[in-house]
Amino acid sequence: MPTPATTTTRKPVIAGLAVLLALVLGGAYLISVYVDNERQRDLDNWAIRLGLVAETRVNAIEHWLDGRVSALNELANNASLQLYLWQLAGRDEQDHSVEPAQLSYLRNLVLASASRNGFLPEAQQPQIPANLPQRYDAGLALLDARGRHVVSTKGMPEIGAAFQAAIKKALKTGQAAFSTLVTDAHERVLLGIAVPVPRVIGSQAADAYSGVVLAVVNAERSLYPLLQAGVPTMTSEVSLLISQSGQQVVYLSPTVDGGVPTRKTLPMDRDRLAAAAALRRPGAFGEYLNYQGHEVLATSRKLRSTPWLVLQEVEAGRALSESDRHRQFLITTFSLLLFFFVAILVAAWRHGSSVRARHDADSLRQKTLELEKQTELLHAVTDNADAYVLLLDAQQRVLFANAPLADKLGAGAQELVGNSLAGVLGPANVEPLTEALAGVEAAPAIRRCSVTMALGTQTRSLQCSLVPVDRIGERYHAILLVLHDTTELEQAQRKHAALMRKLVDTLMHVVDLHDPNSAHHSARVAEVANAIGRELRLSAADRRTLDLAASLANLGKIFVPREVLTKTEPLTEAEQALVQRHVLFGTELLADLEFEGPVVDTIAQKHEHPDGSGYPDGLREGDILLTARILAVSNAFVALLSPRAYRGPVGLHEALEQLLRESPAKYDRQVVAALFHVAENRADWSQWVQ
Repeated sequence: MPTPATTTTRKPVIAGLAVLLALVLGGAYLISVYVDNERQRDLDNWAIRLGLVAETRVNAIEHWLDGRVSALNELANNASLQLYLWQLAGRDEQDHSVEPAQLSYLRNLVLASASRNGFLPEAQQPQIPANLPQRYDAGLALLDARGRHVVSTKGMPEIGAAFQAAIKKALKTGQAAFSTLVTDAHERVLLGIAVPVPRVIGSQAADAYSGVVLAVVNAERSLYPLLQAGVPTMTSEVSLLISQSGQQVVYLSPTVDGGVPTRKTLPMDRDRLAAAAALRRPGAFGEYLNYQGHEVLATSRKLRSTPWLVLQEVEAGRALSESDRHRQFLITTFSLLLFFFVAILVAAWRHGSSVRARHDADSLRQKTLELEKQTELLHAVTDNADAYVLLLDAQQRVLFANAPLADKLGAGAQELVGNSLAGVLGPANVEPLTEALAGVEAAPAIRRCSVTMALGTQTRSLQCSLVPVDRIGERYHAILLVLHDTTELEQAQRKHAALMRKLVDTLMHVVDLHDPNSAHHSARVAEVANAIGRELRLSAADRRTLDLAASLANLGKIFVPREVLTKTEPLTEAEQALVQRHVLFGTELLADLEFEGPVVDTIAQKHEHPDGSGYPDGLREGDILLTARILAVSNAFVALLSPRAYRGPVGLHEALEQLLRESPAKYDRQVVAALFHVAENRADWSQWVQ
């Protein structure tokens, strides 16, 4: 039966163990939460990057499809073609007197259009037996309202069920129709595009359309290369074209394992299959399995013209390798710190218990033995940690240094003990730590800082943590200094930032290609905006926001038809409204992206005026961001210096005077004044007029 003394002794022991267990569990939980948040942030970054690449490739495909339809519409709306096709459809079957001239004209017209718009096959085609008709991989044909052949280019591919369905749809809807992707006898993947031919005005024909223009193109030559457009995120990136047929996923483009396009299918009921998830929830991002069963990060975007999706994938292992190493580093470092604190608490507790319990030599020897064991354990932990650890006393003398630091400095760990911090690291390396050390001494609390040190023969970037330690043995007010080498991590972050910049530059290039009159507009607006921001002494964060907003400000114009942007006559009210909606298009496209600053709000307010006459929300001066006011002046200035479809460029001084006249009603006078000051020292801007 335990005595009262024994019971009294056990109570603080049990309480101490409970506190220690709670500390370990709490620390482990916080480490787990922090690491999970870091991983989610990395996944969010990949969602943004893959989404931007997928949208770029969707835009490239849509642009290509629109170009094919535009060329076919031009042919279908040819008045002579409509007249001759109507005459041929209504001629007497026994009268062939006018047929040769009409067919000859239509044949020449179709051949000329096919040659001009790229609907002719390549010179090299697969050879077939001489007694079989030659079928090429591209062609252009004219059919009447009953689907009967009128004229076509030589070797026009066979018009099978898929092309017939597109023809019927075009005649029924009066709109361009796309066939499904099909393979011919030579395993070539073909796409059919059908456009209805309007009937001759004034004719009494019962049909709304007198025929159909059908173009057949080789997807491998024309469509699939668009899936490689833009800047790849990394070498394991894959862009696939997919669709759904019943309960099957159909891969419409080539796959890495050599599957024939349109013939490789997988069941839709595979929950973790990336393609199946994309078809169920277009635009969603997540971690899935690809068609080979490999872990991938994937997202998707729908095409407007066809029921296809662009699936963007990247191998999860390669994409997250850098992040995994970083998370492993964090887990190891935080765990070692937690263990180190626990070890210190255990040692201090054991020491206090021993002093209170026994004062004889046996207790002192036992305490020494325990401390030696703890020291050995601490050395085993700290000497294998991926960090440099120093324990300093109140006079900043070294009480402990771990082996990695000693090896880096080319000395033994015991040789460093007793030396000053400046003597160990060097005065130049200690200088950046002086302020943090003084802060810990003045107000004991954990402090962190970033420093650059010359360790050995290398200059390294380090994250330092200074932890106040109340007592170590007989010493008080010690400081635990932990230095983590983040050189490689910072290099990786810079690499990721450069990749994001390349993606932004790619989007700027897409906008410039869409509006030829605005070539270099985005880059020049960014240059002017950055110059004004420096003149107004904006913070670094605001300048980064301004640079991104200026680079992406005109992204919404890719949804405005090119013929409206390049129109030389005054725009109609409807066209004006459509052009103004480019702000809404751009902000909707960027709404789901996470930026460090108010990039989307800056873009949304670039056409707001201080007097409330702007759009889209009619904001007044006090409600408009400063970055938006700078962007508005920069955008207007570059637009005046640049030629437009409806006018020539304005001179530098005339542009500045016009902006000044329109201040402060339309533009912030302070921003315009800053532009005046900057323009005086930028003679190269006047060259933009040429």
